[in-house]
Amino acid sequence: MNPPVVVEEADLTSATDTEVYQLRPGGQARSLAPCEVDGVPGRFLVKRYDEETLTGLDEDALLAMVRWRRELPRQDRVTLDQRCAWPVAVVRQDRVTGILIRPAPERMFVELRARLVPRHLDELTRSPERANALRDQYGTRYYEPPYKLAVLGQLLTTVQWLHERGYVVGDLQLRNAVFTIDPAPAVYLLDCDSCLPVGGRGALPEVDPEQWKLPRDGGFTPETDYYKFAWAVVRCLQESAEAWEPDEAALARVLPSRHRRLIGQCLDGAPESVDTARWRAAGESWRWLVTPEHIYVETDSNLREAWRRGRSAVGDGSRGRHGGIVVLIVVLAAIAVVVAVTWGA
Repeated sequence: MNPPVVVEEADLTSATDTEVYQLRPGGQARSLAPCEVDGVPGRFLVKRYDEETLTGLDEDALLAMVRWRRELPRQDRVTLDQRCAWPVAVVRQDRVTGILIRPAPERMFVELRARLVPRHLDELTRSPERANALRDQYGTRYYEPPYKLAVLGQLLTTVQWLHERGYVVGDLQLRNAVFTIDPAPAVYLLDCDSCLPVGGRGALPEVDPEQWKLPRDGGFTPETDYYKFAWAVVRCLQESAEAWEPDEAALARVLPSRHRRLIGQCLDGAPESVDTARWRAAGESWRWLVTPEHIYVETDSNLREAWRRGRSAVGDGSRGRHGGIVVLIVVLAAIAVVVAVTWGA
């Protein structure tokens, strides 16, 4: 059951488990909290905008987003609610103050010191060493390249689904989605009030964090979504949220050349056009890299190469070469000792 298109602040009450969740409101909001709506079953999150956001807010565009969701065919609306924190109602108190959204599934949270903390996609940028260092404090784990790609493939599916229905994601970045790999990789897109109709006006100003800024002037388009998605893939596989240069050696360890070409075409100044069919095929292939028993990668030399748990794509070859050199030195030293002992005898 949906709440009314416009909900009054007076009709909201705090959820009984508000203190269980540790939610940070992000750049556009002054607060984000679980709530209930009088007369409407279920629980929601109320996102209350800060004054700066309210100044630039297009209320008509925001209401159009709420109505668009309600006008979708039932199955499409179910899919949207499963994948996106889409605005389900506008909240008012004399003027618009925020929106209601549905919370992400609980499996996309991690329990940390008796509180539930959302698992954002930027966890995929952590190296094995970084993940181990943060394990006790933040309850994190290391996600090998097959998991990274399987999760990103789910994000791509959501992005393309929205494109096919006339919406651009816009503020596409790793902090704006949460994920799980249990029981299977899945993603939930956040801050969907930043989405906008293709060629139309969005509810919020079109702005990006510094590391996700577009390389050219212009507004958000489906092509700019692919630019940001391609950088998300690079930064997750190279395990650096600040990467601005593809590491071809690292990418080649876990991706075939046809996928690397797709990525490269989108990184070069934000593309004017995108081969969406090839991207869809790439995302579909990433789904099968993770099985209950094993994880795999696809490379130019192997369609299904088993991947070792705990192994990173970054520097793996150099680590291997370094290890090989050390072993060779040890072996040569041992031979020298044997020869010396033999001749001495």
